Amino acid sequence: MDKLSRYYLIIGVILAVLSFSCSSKKPQTKAYIVKKKDKAYVIIKKGNKKTVIKVDGVYISEKDLPVIGEEEERILFEESIKTGIRIPNKKDIRKYLYFYGIRNRDWTERALNRANFYLPMIKSVFKKYRIPEELAYLPAIESAFNPYATSRSGAAGLWQFMRITGKRFGLKINSKVDERRDPYKSTVAAAKYLRYLYRMFGRWDLVLAAYNCGEGCVQRKVRHSSNDFWDIKHRLPSQTREYVPKFFAMVLIAKNPKKYGIKIHRANIYYVETKKYHRVSSLRKISSELGVDYGLLRKYNAHFRKGVAYPGYNLNIPYKKVAKTKPVVKKVSYRFKYHYVKKGETLYRIAKKYNVSVEEITKLNKIKNNLIKPGMILKIPEKEVSLR
Repeated sequence: MDKLSRYYLIIGVILAVLSFSCSSKKPQTKAYIVKKKDKAYVIIKKGNKKTVIKVDGVYISEKDLPVIGEEEERILFEESIKTGIRIPNKKDIRKYLYFYGIRNRDWTERALNRANFYLPMIKSVFKKYRIPEELAYLPAIESAFNPYATSRSGAAGLWQFMRITGKRFGLKINSKVDERRDPYKSTVAAAKYLRYLYRMFGRWDLVLAAYNCGEGCVQRKVRHSSNDFWDIKHRLPSQTREYVPKFFAMVLIAKNPKKYGIKIHRANIYYVETKKYHRVSSLRKISSELGVDYGLLRKYNAHFRKGVAYPGYNLNIPYKKVAKTKPVVKKVSYRFKYHYVKKGETLYRIAKKYNVSVEEITKLNKIKNNLIKPGMILKIPEKEVSLR
């Protein structure tokens, strides 16, 4: 029974009981349903007495859910190809597009603007550890990209490491520092953990689930079952069941924020130089010496508990890349689209559809004798001319 069916069953039972009571008792009892935002309530009135019963779970009408358009379908398709995660149920993703993009739009806007401070560094680390770049958005649903974030269970930092897991992957936690809050070092630890989980499960969807509830939790579910997240989803903890849909919803919003009225301030994009510090000094004094804004320096060095840097620990220094002046020349680069071959399609028709030559498609996809089969996924080159 799905959530909506359970919702109506609960309402039906309550109203049936009230109907019986109304026929046998006075004063008359009335009951009706009120929906406020994405929550539902049963209001019971008996004379001058009013009782409000909140219906368990989030109630979202189908018509309230954002529609996944052609551009978002393309993004999901490309993300699925890159990560190897299939996406059979888009309604779950639509629910969290509503949650992040409409109901909590202000929260999401703050999170994605904080992301600019850390994404270049995270993507650089992930590239080194061969982690899909898209997973750089995980801190949005973990901590809203806030290094000072602490959960009720004691998880801390951008990546919400518990103490035992943080120490297991090389993070120091003592009276001077809590390196779970070090944006750079905790990202390295997260990359190592994600790579460890990938070696264990061999699938990024199960890696995401295990990152949320622990590798043991997922191992117990896949031992005698399918190795696909969507097949074991109903056996996972409720928070973990929603983790993959939440992730894809956040990626869609991050890649198309204007659709949800979210403004991203590109001016706050910084890169990070990390080095071991050599003496005891306050971050305020260091900011004055380096000419770096104190608040900005604190964001990148949240691991120093008292705002004081100590010898032997990482000091993260933010900076902006300054492009060197170069002569203006035309540069042709390529992006790629992906095409799923359907029954009856030919290379000529596909090439004509995307305005490219058959030769470009066959060369890029290493196709021999122009033979293609239904079910193949073809890379389609898309020229992009820019000034540089």
